[in-house]
Amino acid sequence: MPKYFEIDGYFVDDNAEFSGYVVKDSHDVIESEDNSVFFYGLSEDDIKSAIKDQSPVEGEWVITSYREIDDGL
Repeated sequence: MPKYFEIDGYFVDDNAEFSGYVVKDSHDVIESEDNSVFFYGLSEDDIKSAIKDQSPVEGEWVITSYREIDDGL
């Protein structure tokens, strides 16, 4: 069962903050179910590591916090 997370953070290029962006831990895209997913293939361990290191994901955005959400998007 895939896991979904809401993340908060900011974009590297202009420091614009975002909140509530949805990421999914698998790369499986189900158009009818995942229309609100911002990014695919980011596991909880990946998220924790990105927060700890403050390293930009894909070189574009930094995650500052997250929470797991139900898959009923």
